[in-house]
Amino acid sequence: MPSSPVLNVDRDVVRARIAVSAVFLANGALLGGWVPHIAFVKQTLGVSSSVLGLSLLASAAGAVTTMPLAGPLIHRFGSRTTSMVGGLLLCALIPFLVAAPSLLLFVPTLFLFGVFNGQMDVGMNAHSVVVQDRFQRPILSSVHGWFSIGGFLGGLGHAQATRLGISPFVHLVVASLVFGTVLLFARRGLLPSSIDSKSDGPLFAKPTGVLLALGLLVTLSFISEGAVWDWTAVYLQEDLKATADIGALGFAIFSLGMAIGRFAGDPAIARFGHRHVLWVSAVIAAVGILIAVTLTSPSTAIAGFALVGLGIANQIPILFKAAGAVPGVPAATGLAAITTCGYSGFLLGPPLVGFIDDARSLSFALGLIAILCTLIAATGPRTLRKTTLE
Repeated sequence: MPSSPVLNVDRDVVRARIAVSAVFLANGALLGGWVPHIAFVKQTLGVSSSVLGLSLLASAAGAVTTMPLAGPLIHRFGSRTTSMVGGLLLCALIPFLVAAPSLLLFVPTLFLFGVFNGQMDVGMNAHSVVVQDRFQRPILSSVHGWFSIGGFLGGLGHAQATRLGISPFVHLVVASLVFGTVLLFARRGLLPSSIDSKSDGPLFAKPTGVLLALGLLVTLSFISEGAVWDWTAVYLQEDLKATADIGALGFAIFSLGMAIGRFAGDPAIARFGHRHVLWVSAVIAAVGILIAVTLTSPSTAIAGFALVGLGIANQIPILFKAAGAVPGVPAATGLAAITTCGYSGFLLGPPLVGFIDDARSLSFALGLIAILCTLIAATGPRTLRKTTLE
């Protein structure tokens, strides 16, 4: 195995932690700025919930079909370059999601969105695992917390743009310029590409055994998180008759709940362990979604979504860390494998929620998330025992 560059832990690694956190922030803000516009796109294109759900499938399809390439790309170019290229292409594309005049153009734009976001996602997560390996204490949850802070800022930005009468396209252009600049500044602090390029081990890892079990858990978590991301604003506006800015605020509060959970996650993991935190997190998310869909006023629903964010917060960081702790599999390859599994949740989630909404109700569709979270609580801790995580 090639020797790693000599690093000054007190300076280079701490700087890399700040830089990779900024990348997570930018990714969360870009997605958080776009997601509340889904209700606008639904109205503009004049489509039903089921058609919208099928359209959102294109984003997950783009991610799932190209994420297996992330491992080889990281092996060749390093996670630093992979995350930067994906992030900057994402910035360039996002404004066009709200400019598409028809489904014929909207769907392929969403597919490319999934491709670029998928590469950025695997790249930044692989880089965060490399940084984590150089710390003596848990940091992954707080790094992911900056993604949630970004989502909160993106939702607030959307709400403010709506109040000011700024068009969705102009709002997303400004957001892309701002957070594209953040990425360029963050690049300077990331660890060198040679830190994880040309690593030993397989370039691809077919999810089997422990990786498959982790991939299924990530799938359940991604379905849960993706459903709330994609449908919170729609649920608040269409089912609970809230205004567009309140719909965006609801999404922002959900992201804030995730941020709080993630910043609290590292000390909680250090004290109680990964398995216990995963179990408690899944239970909190299940309770939160039941509050959101049964106590149906905008304020109580938003409070419920905040609990969902708090509960979902540490599921993905823990499971991603576990993927990097599977014996015999490089962290980047394991992450690419289970992230591909996880994004299949986005393949299933959006159309399922849309179809169930049309057949029954959106509150019923979202309420099913409680079952998924219960499955994570029941099976997750046992799966973690099969890794070297603890």
